[in-house]
Amino acid sequence: MKERHAYKLRPIKNLAKRPDGRWMIDITFKKPEGGYKRIRQDFATKEDAVAHLDLLRARKAARKLGIERPELNGGDTLFKDFAEKFIDTYSVHKRDKTRASHRTSLNSLLRSELFQGKKLTDITPELVSDYMAKRGAERMVSANRELMFLKLLLGKAVEWGRLGRNPAVGQRKFAEPEGKIKPLADNEAKRLILAAMPHLKPILEVLLSTGMRKTEALKLKWAYEGWDADDANGNSIVDLEQGRIFIPGKLAKNHKDREIPLSLELLRLFRELREKSETGLVFNVKEIRKSFRAAVKTAKIKRPVRIHDLRHTAASRMIEAGIDVVTVCEILGHSDLKITLRYCHSSSKTKRDAVEKLSRTYLPAAKKGTSTRQNMTTVQIPKPVSYRRIDN
Repeated sequence: MKERHAYKLRPIKNLAKRPDGRWMIDITFKKPEGGYKRIRQDFATKEDAVAHLDLLRARKAARKLGIERPELNGGDTLFKDFAEKFIDTYSVHKRDKTRASHRTSLNSLLRSELFQGKKLTDITPELVSDYMAKRGAERMVSANRELMFLKLLLGKAVEWGRLGRNPAVGQRKFAEPEGKIKPLADNEAKRLILAAMPHLKPILEVLLSTGMRKTEALKLKWAYEGWDADDANGNSIVDLEQGRIFIPGKLAKNHKDREIPLSLELLRLFRELREKSETGLVFNVKEIRKSFRAAVKTAKIKRPVRIHDLRHTAASRMIEAGIDVVTVCEILGHSDLKITLRYCHSSSKTKRDAVEKLSRTYLPAAKKGTSTRQNMTTVQIPKPVSYRRIDN
C-alpha cells in the first residue's frame, strides 16, 4: 500500500559537496564586537563536515549564554602536530607557491626553541612577541611572513575548537620599506628580446605585452573542447577563436578569473606557435630562470633584472600610454587598486605635459612670435602704501 505522506530529506544548511567529492561548510557568524566572520572549510567526508558544523554552532550558543571558553579539545595537542595537520588539510588546496610559503614558515617556527615541544595551549601572546623580537632582529621580512602564517594557523585552531582565542592576533608586523619598482627602459626590453634564446623569446614577448605573471604564462594551454566548463582546469587558456587569454582563479594570485584580450600582434604570434606546437601546452617549458639570466647578460643590462620586472614594465607602459588605472588593475589581476597605483609614478616630461594641457585650457592662446607670458594682459599692481609712525 502506498504511503499517504511522502517525506523528503531537507538538505543541511551551510553544507555543500565540492566537484572533487569533498564536503565544504560555509557559514557566517556575527561577532560580539561587531561585524561578521565567514568560515569556509572542506572535509573528506560528509560526517566530518556535519560534526564540525555542529561544533561551530554549539560554540556560538555557548557564547550567547556567557560562556567565554567553550569546550576545547586541544589541551594535549602539540603545536607541531597541529601545524602538520593544518598543512595537510588546509594548505594542500592552495596554490603551489602558497603551500611552499606555509611550509617554509612552519620550518622556521619549529627551528626556534620557543616553539619546540610546546603544546598548542602553551602558545601565548608573550611567546609570540618574544619570537618576533628575536626573529625580527635577524630577518625582518621573514619574521613578518612567519607571523602572518602563525596568525592563520592559530586562527584555524580557534575555528576548529582547539583554542579559545588566537594569541597572535594582537601582534603587529614590522614596518617594511616599500620596494622600488624598476621597469625596463624600451631599449633594454628590446635588447633583452633580441638576446633571448629561441624558446625564451616568445615568452618574453608575451610577458611584456600582457603583464602576466611568469607562472601564468608558463602554464598557458591551447583551448580544447569544453575547457570553459572544466572546473578542474588549473591552466591559463589561449582562445584564438575569441582572441583572448583566460586565467582561472585556481591559478591567479587573487583567486579570481580574469581575461586578457589579444592584440593583432599577439594573435599572429600565437598562431605561429600553434602551427609548431606538438603538445597541449603553448610553450612546453617548466623554468626559464637560467636562460633569462643568460639573456640579461648578453643584452649587457648592467643592473639586476628579475623576470617579475617585465610585469612591472608592462604596467608602467600602460599607465604612461594613458590607460586608466581600473583597466590596468583588471588586466594585471591585482587584488587591490592600491597595488596598481604604485605604478603611477610621473616623469618630468609627464608633469610638463600635464601643466601645458591645463595652460592651454585656462590661459589665453599665444600669438605667433610671442610667448604666452608676453601675450597675457598686464595687471597693474598698486604700490604698497607707506605709513609714517607717529610717536606719542
